[in-house]
Amino acid sequence: MTRGGVTAAAGLAVVAALVVAWALRSGAGRGAPGAGAHAGAGLTGYAGSQRCMQCHPIQGREWKESLHARTVHPPSESERELLSRALLCGEEEAVYVLGERHSRRFMTPSPSEPGRHVLLPCRYDVGPAEWVGLHEGDWKTLTWEKGCGACHSVGFSSADFSLKEMGVGCESCHGPDQRHGNHTAGAGMLAFRSLSPKEEVTVCASCHLQGGKSASTGLNYARDYQAGGDLFSDYQFDWSALDKPATEADNPIDVHQKLLIRDAVTRGRDDLRCTSCHEFHAMGHAKHQKLARQEFCHLCHERTDFRLKEYSQSCNVCEF
Repeated sequence: MTRGGVTAAAGLAVVAALVVAWALRSGAGRGAPGAGAHAGAGLTGYAGSQRCMQCHPIQGREWKESLHARTVHPPSESERELLSRALLCGEEEAVYVLGERHSRRFMTPSPSEPGRHVLLPCRYDVGPAEWVGLHEGDWKTLTWEKGCGACHSVGFSSADFSLKEMGVGCESCHGPDQRHGNHTAGAGMLAFRSLSPKEEVTVCASCHLQGGKSASTGLNYARDYQAGGDLFSDYQFDWSALDKPATEADNPIDVHQKLLIRDAVTRGRDDLRCTSCHEFHAMGHAKHQKLARQEFCHLCHERTDFRLKEYSQSCNVCEF
């Protein structure tokens, strides 16, 4: 090939790489949300998010584009292309992707447990656009449902690790459909506008308070927790670990979540809750900009110029 041909080929390769990168960042060609894409047994009383959307279409549209809905989703064409170029995992076929905006893990059926899944031994970090190797020697033995399923699904059963649907769906936060009665009124479903700060924060804590364990199972999530239940009757967390001052090595996002949960749950704080900053279904941050500045803000913002500190938005348990 001539030098001009090599140059042209190289140029086309660069263009192709840029197109793939753009598609990954923008979500072009992405699959439908993982919620509702997986049918499993799970706990009784759950109907799935599609049932909720029949009567709540506006909230459903907001939720479908949120990171909650897409925490687990079928791979898009651009994500399949990305995986095919990974040195460690390129020969594997993914059926789900865990994560999207910051990092991606790729999920494939378990080779030893029918109906279960394992994560491939690689993670793609979107910001630096690089691959990281994980569990290269034992990844086929690490069942995703057992390690991570409770916080990335609906109606998860700790007894057999089965679930109703993939993704963080409506019933993850509002409770199982069986509480809805004949669906003519809210009945026993959780409406966040009527919850106390402690009640609201406890629902979020069931997944965002990482680092604890179930007293009954020893797993890293509460046993069969349902929104509105008594999370801390089973989930044990060492609150004293939060007494030490935060250091530069600590992730600001993780620190601020845990301190807010501690203050609302154990100290009766009632002037701040999760939805003080976060829109509930769309998970936007517009409300965040309207809050009056206070000492709590400096967990994530510099004192001098209020610049956002370096942080990582990730799940330490699932390593994404």
